Amino acid sequence: MKGIYRRIILSTLLLALPISGIAADVNNMFGVWGSVTLQGDFKAVSPKLEKYNWFIMNQTRTRDDSPKGSRFTENILFAQLGYQLNKHASVWLGYVHEWGDPLNKLSFQESRPYQDFVWKLDFSNAKFISRTRMDERIHLTTGDVGYRPRQLLQISYPLPFLDGLNAYVGDEVLFYINKNQFGKQGFSENRILSGLSYKLTQHMGVDLGYIGQYVDTQSGNNIFTHNLQINIAYKF
Repeated sequence: MKGIYRRIILSTLLLALPISGIAADVNNMFGVWGSVTLQGDFKAVSPKLEKYNWFIMNQTRTRDDSPKGSRFTENILFAQLGYQLNKHASVWLGYVHEWGDPLNKLSFQESRPYQDFVWKLDFSNAKFISRTRMDERIHLTTGDVGYRPRQLLQISYPLPFLDGLNAYVGDEVLFYINKNQFGKQGFSENRILSGLSYKLTQHMGVDLGYIGQYVDTQSGNNIFTHNLQINIAYKF
């Protein structure tokens, strides 16, 4: 069991090194990302559709970037359809609608189609996930579009002292390939994540963790938000 803890702690520290080196003089703040996730497949419709999957998530975000304290900043609705190519690989088409409320700026809405390639691999007791995503962010007021590729790597490991409890660590890097009003062209953001997921029942689970979100802004006033992540998931 000590070996498991050492691997989890070491992985978290290694993921944190790139951020700690660049985040010494940034604006640090705290937030909460709370979400509800529903997912399933289409086997009930037809056995021929067993390789097709669906996923819906609504996420609300807060941030304490105001003199008045914590406030609502975003509500994000995700919906996506996927096809299982084989036991390791799947492809997804998704759509996000976002309601954003930035500090001292006008509220806005965003339309965001995206495409995913997901690779999953089991080795020993650990599970590895790689997700490559392409976002097309469309500002519904100005019509401005930001093209944002992003890469997530995550590993999870079951903890032996409680059935259904897993620890996870991961990192996601985000870029923009064009000039736009959403973010800086080139590297724009890094997200480090770690936490615990617990399977309450055969269908329901909960995640509780941390997301460190470093944003390399166009203004140079970079931001590092330390977010508590809470997710309740139900699988049909």
